[in-house]
Amino acid sequence: MFYLTKIKESLLKKKYGKYIMIGGFTFFLLKGLIWLGIFTVVGLGLFNSF
Repeated sequence: MFYLTKIKESLLKKKYGKYIMIGGFTFFLLKGLIWLGIFTVVGLGLFNSF
């Protein structure tokens, strides 16, 4: 756990490290929202078919 916090601190100190951290967070946030939308559409499609 200590190793991960050390990496995080070193990334936040560098200019490009901040972009990598923000970009990674944004990527996984959008990926999660897309999957949530897919599951919602499929789920509503199954409910409407009965």
